[in-house]
Amino acid sequence: MATDPQVLVVGAGPVGLFMAAELCRYGVSCRIIDKNSGPSGQSRATILQPRTLEVLEALGLVKKFVATGMPCHTIGTYTPQMKVLQHVNNAELDSPFPFALSLPQSKTEQLLTHHLASFGQVIEWGGELRSFVQDEDGVTVVLCHADGPEESVRVSYLIGCDGAHSTVRHTLGVPFAGTDYPTDYAVADVRIDWRVAIPAHEICIFVGPQGMMFYGPFAEERCLIAGDIGVGHGDHPPRGIPSLEELQALVNTHSPGGVLHDLGWRSYFRVHLRQAERYNVGRVFLAGDAAHVQSPAGGQGMNTGIQDAYNLGWKLGLVLNDSAPAALLDSYHPERHRAGKDMLVLNDYLYHVGMEHHTDWPLSEALRRRLALVIAGQEVIQQRMKRAIAELNINYRHSPIVAQHRSLLPSPGGGQQQLHGWHDFGAAPHAGDRAVDARLTRHPSGKSVRFSQAQHGTKHHLVLFAGSQATDATYHYLQTLADTIAQRCGRTVSPHVVVPHEVPPQVQGRGDILVDPRGELHHRYGARIESLYLIRPDGYIGFRSQPADGEALQSYLAKTFV
Repeated sequence: MATDPQVLVVGAGPVGLFMAAELCRYGVSCRIIDKNSGPSGQSRATILQPRTLEVLEALGLVKKFVATGMPCHTIGTYTPQMKVLQHVNNAELDSPFPFALSLPQSKTEQLLTHHLASFGQVIEWGGELRSFVQDEDGVTVVLCHADGPEESVRVSYLIGCDGAHSTVRHTLGVPFAGTDYPTDYAVADVRIDWRVAIPAHEICIFVGPQGMMFYGPFAEERCLIAGDIGVGHGDHPPRGIPSLEELQALVNTHSPGGVLHDLGWRSYFRVHLRQAERYNVGRVFLAGDAAHVQSPAGGQGMNTGIQDAYNLGWKLGLVLNDSAPAALLDSYHPERHRAGKDMLVLNDYLYHVGMEHHTDWPLSEALRRRLALVIAGQEVIQQRMKRAIAELNINYRHSPIVAQHRSLLPSPGGGQQQLHGWHDFGAAPHAGDRAVDARLTRHPSGKSVRFSQAQHGTKHHLVLFAGSQATDATYHYLQTLADTIAQRCGRTVSPHVVVPHEVPPQVQGRGDILVDPRGELHHRYGARIESLYLIRPDGYIGFRSQPADGEALQSYLAKTFV
């Protein structure tokens, strides 16, 4: 436990655990508290999307997660009689992980707890936030511990990862606007002996006149089922937990049927669609369910929360290590609030598609469901939905901390822009987009490496493309630029020179040298002539320039870093 923490994280669910571990990875001292006496043991959030798996790979964790979970390459929507309504295959997703990983939330928490412990960080169970007051220099927090008196703690920043009923959000007075859906659900971690063959390694959604049911397979022949039990009454879902008999009846009416046994965690819940008006007020931030709650239809809630933490972690790391001005943190709200809003819109849409057959809904809702189903049947929409659900389409083009530079003038490296090159660069990933991947070769080892793997770590990555028509002057210019950035910004920026085909003798200074033998990466980034991309620690493009303009780059870096 840090005696003089810079950050206090409230909440030790998946998002809070990830947030604390990210702070530790950046060398930031923190404390993490949770009012519960220990881990929840719940199976509630069970889907890790491809983008989250990419994040876990960057942290060196993805192999452990995949080995523990169940990769699901397809999502099938069926009637209770197993008639196919829709079948989605993720094999074509532009990701090293073209599948959803089905894993109980309790297992995710165990793996993240182990990761957090590797930094020597301890979770303070039974620690409850009572109040806090912030000023220009920090936040004074009052904590209450189960085995002791109240404690006053002074921190630089406070992060609320404390769920939908967030004390941090309530104390801030931030509105949590949205709506409640009318349907109640029962959910359970269980084993099922199906009456018919169910596709292996597939997430199944059964929809029919009696309602809908979700089925997600786990390892060790367990699974999660969640089904609607009708229109709710009152302000809350039923109290207590679903019985075996109730769950058995749900499976028999909503799906092909099967025998349930070995019940684990189970609960009732009601679906909400809400978002915090602000994701931060001064030095206090919200992440995960404290900032947004939604239908589980898309399996995105926990994933979006983890990406909240991934976005905020590197920014706090730079600021608290005196490598960037505090103004960098002002970008958290516009970047993640827009991403959260888009996620809520998608989940609302998916919810209405899934509830299309429900017979208890009023006419206005029935019309919305029918329209959603018609739209969902369009191929173009299905492809966009796959990327959206996988969270591969998130971008920060609107962010105040991204920029790009384009010019038709010759570059210092001798590159001359042509019309087709201008078009290719315009069609390539923009500043604010997720950095796309390709297979490369390291020089001089000749070892194969994916571009995304070369970006791991806590630094920004300056990627200098030589272009297909590179000359001696081009290579000299790019290597000089790489050396200059390494010398001036080596603590925060790692340069890479990407060359087509073979490495010329001139490229031998500072920075990583990568060979693009098939020109795939050059093509994907529109780099017909020398170009540069600055990729942030979270895998998004912060700045790009064609031709590679060193002055424009250094102007951008001067605004971003101290």
